[in-house]
Amino acid sequence: MKRILIFAGSALVVVWLLFPADIVSPDWHVVMTRNWWVAPALVIAALAAMRIFYLIRARAMRGFASRLGFQYIGPGAPPSWWWNPPHLKTRPPVPAWVSVLQPRIRQVWNMIEGERNGVSVLIFDSIIGGGGGGAPCTHIAVQKEENPFETDKVEQSDGWTVLRGVRFLGFYWTMGTKQLAEHLDELGNE
Repeated sequence: MKRILIFAGSALVVVWLLFPADIVSPDWHVVMTRNWWVAPALVIAALAAMRIFYLIRARAMRGFASRLGFQYIGPGAPPSWWWNPPHLKTRPPVPAWVSVLQPRIRQVWNMIEGERNGVSVLIFDSIIGGGGGGAPCTHIAVQKEENPFETDKVEQSDGWTVLRGVRFLGFYWTMGTKQLAEHLDELGNE
């Protein structure tokens, strides 16, 4: 919900910057009917920016998997990249324990699997959260009972330890490949 309000407020500021005097004039409806294309153009631009972000992220994750000798399973974008479904929707085969993680995972993409120092590793991007909103988040799961990471902010399920992405300004975010590599290096520090 916060993201929708931020996006709507940003769109209003952009419209105000484009037509500052016209909107406050008594004939604002005339101005808006002449410029009917502004709102759809903003929506199309936002969707295009989202799609480009997913394409760039998928390329980075494929390269990361290749450098580590891991297998990139995919897909390169969430199955419903334009909207967040209320239930788990995935294309790659996802282990059953993923559905019990909290906050609830609703979509999975950019899945990478491999082995590091004898430990099975699963890395994936996801949309987490309930209701109509959600936040993108990266998860690193290792098949170990004990926590190999240098943080206590992990969740454990079915013999797997899961590290969730970074939290900033109240939202979860995806981890960059440099940050992913740093966390994977922690597996070798034992």
